[in-house]
Amino acid sequence: MHATESRHGHDILNLIADASTPFTIKTLHTYVEQHWGTNVRFHTCKLNDLSLDALVTFLLSRNKITVDGDNLHTNQDKICHH
Repeated sequence: MHATESRHGHDILNLIADASTPFTIKTLHTYVEQHWGTNVRFHTCKLNDLSLDALVTFLLSRNKITVDGDNLHTNQDKICHH
């Protein structure tokens, strides 16, 4: 059994920012499951052990990502770079 992988929330922010076609919540889930598996967890500078949905909720609450229709976008002014 593999240990659960934890990826930094910046991985999701960069993924959304760099996408040629905007992600929706559904397509983001599909991408994450295909590339990182169904058990991947996320952490941020302040939080640990987040599901993808919990991470997206956190990023939305901090205005680090926004939703335009169904499409996700990053708010570059709100992203810490460290």
